[in-house]
Amino acid sequence: MTDREEREGRIAGLYEGFAEGRTSRRDFMRQAAALGIAGAAMGAVDMLAASPAAAQVGAAAKSAADAAPLDLAEWSYFWLGVKRAALARGTVVNGEQMYVEYWVPKTVRHPYPIVIVHGGGGQGLDWLATPDGRPGWVSYLVQQGFKVYLVDRPGHGRSPRTPELQGPWPARATTFAGLEHQFTAPEKAADPYGPQAKLHTQWPGPGVMGDPVTDQTIAGQGGSFLPDLAATHAIWAERGGELLDKIGPAIVMAHSAGGPSLWIYANARPGMVKGLVGVEPAGPPLGALRWGVTASPVEYDPPIKDASELKTVEVPAEGGRSAYRIQAEPARKLKHLQAVPVVIVTSPASYHWAYDTGTVAFLRQAGVHVDHVELEKIGVEGNAHFMMMEKNNRQVLQPIMDWIEAKVSAPARAAGARARTNRSADPTALKLADHGFFWVGVEHKAMPYGVIAHGQMYVQYLIPAEVRHETPIVLVHGGSGQMLHYMGSGDGLAGWAHYYVQNGWKVFMIDRPGHGRSVYHPDSLGPSNPIPTYEAIVPDIRRGKAGGRWAGTGEIGDPVVDQFMASQNPTPRDGELAMSLWRSRGAALLDRIGPAVVQTHSAGGPFGWVTADERPKLVKALVSFEGAGAPLVPFARPGQPAPAPTRLPNLAGIPMAYFTAANSGRTQGPAIVAALNASGAKAEHIAFADRGIAGNGHFAMIETNRRQVFDLIHGWIAQHA
Repeated sequence: MTDREEREGRIAGLYEGFAEGRTSRRDFMRQAAALGIAGAAMGAVDMLAASPAAAQVGAAAKSAADAAPLDLAEWSYFWLGVKRAALARGTVVNGEQMYVEYWVPKTVRHPYPIVIVHGGGGQGLDWLATPDGRPGWVSYLVQQGFKVYLVDRPGHGRSPRTPELQGPWPARATTFAGLEHQFTAPEKAADPYGPQAKLHTQWPGPGVMGDPVTDQTIAGQGGSFLPDLAATHAIWAERGGELLDKIGPAIVMAHSAGGPSLWIYANARPGMVKGLVGVEPAGPPLGALRWGVTASPVEYDPPIKDASELKTVEVPAEGGRSAYRIQAEPARKLKHLQAVPVVIVTSPASYHWAYDTGTVAFLRQAGVHVDHVELEKIGVEGNAHFMMMEKNNRQVLQPIMDWIEAKVSAPARAAGARARTNRSADPTALKLADHGFFWVGVEHKAMPYGVIAHGQMYVQYLIPAEVRHETPIVLVHGGSGQMLHYMGSGDGLAGWAHYYVQNGWKVFMIDRPGHGRSVYHPDSLGPSNPIPTYEAIVPDIRRGKAGGRWAGTGEIGDPVVDQFMASQNPTPRDGELAMSLWRSRGAALLDRIGPAVVQTHSAGGPFGWVTADERPKLVKALVSFEGAGAPLVPFARPGQPAPAPTRLPNLAGIPMAYFTAANSGRTQGPAIVAALNASGAKAEHIAFADRGIAGNGHFAMIETNRRQVFDLIHGWIAQHA
């Protein structure tokens, strides 16, 4: 028996033991970590507990066994299109920015990177992993040697909208009924979108409310932007052009309502898009897509000034497909798409099956060279619209990779193009046994229009190939930010998350409910606070600049400040609800991953105290960098006496450290440490200045000496945890 066969057998036995009740959840996760499949196991554990069918168990075990380590030269992020807007209350980011997360493999084998654009109400997570915890297309593409750039379109996922500028939140949040009907269980619908819905067999679970996999799916859905589709597409053209200017020529792959970005990016930067992959892109042509396949202007030959100049005819329905419209002859050509190879991929059980043929016909008539991959014709059966998440997602991806190799990569190599790898000065290289994400605390909330998800918390994990510490690190962001504070400052340099992984720690980073990838909607979390202004944040940045620790000018107009402000989002106004969610979601996370070290920052500080109070045996140590004091030291309102400190007796015996930067102006550390010790914790206050670290402000994790600060905190953790 080979080593691989032995490993696969051990993984299969582990999954079977858990499904049959012979292995506890804790032991299952411990053994999975030892086998290097912790991430896949975390995603599968709830699914297997709910549906331990032999086929399900076998499929999950095989997927885990197939998960190969990722050897990354770079992993980081940046923002594009950060524009400021002046409101009466101050200066804000205008909400049109776009988030880009990227992975560069150590060995790049393809001349051009892949830009991936999500669909509809989703976010980049649609491609990062599957809702049952298996590797997503990002992992597979990186393993095949592609540089991957994954975007969150403006108003989606990490790219926060500004309601004061983009208008109020959508009237309805995503409902389970809508998700089931269109994506996860169309075969069970009383009113299916077409006869092809009954062919759907590839969803990894029942696909209905109450199924853990469906809960994981709906948790990330719900983004929105401008109601004006033409204005939205015009902004996509700006962001897509900026992205290509930054990274160079690329292949673009897009899904569903994000599909028009294919044609928009290619039109915005002629010659820089080397291939287009449409995974059931938005269609059919015309209608809302007034310019044929976009709602905003694209260039035709002969040129037109308005979409009304496109004269059309209808092609009748045939063979179960929908009728569609194309141009009346002589047809104009899409000027900047004629030299770009295009493939459109259609699933047999999707609602797109009826009309993707219309998109293909329109493009071909407009002079575009399009290959149409209909999955059932190449033996790939049972998929619907979310094919990148389904049980056979790797099988679906293979013909796409084959097409890219044949139509883009191989011809480019033959013409002399070579892969390029850009190495940062402060290496963001990681060697990962696993990476991915999951959600905790996806509750069901009934609204008059249907049942929605409530209170979910996003968790992204990085498992190093060489684990040197059994206890993982949980990183909790502050204020109105996101976990990006631990990923660096958007300049391609390493952050604390990189340093922890490089030192052999398993890392779990969260977006608290209503922040970042944890979708906000008022029907779930109540009214929101307004998005923070530059004027409210910049004073804290200036303190770091005054001490020589901020990389830029520290003023409005500083690109480093812009990168920081781009991640700030409106936050839930209900503080009591937020605190209760932090308590329960923190507990749920530790129940899932086991004992951990929890590290917090700023307004996220109370997350650590209440999680430790809720799960004292699972918090091995707690670190707070200038965390807020509530509920230990309640906020004193002006003119009123300070409330008495709250005691949390469950903190007894837990080692804790509270760190204060030299220039931040924060003075609450001693009072919080006193309250912690009064609760029985073993807490200490550590001032950076007392350890020879001068000049830092409140955002030391992204300041120029971030490594020096990390070494101080890491040293304390290594000693006490």
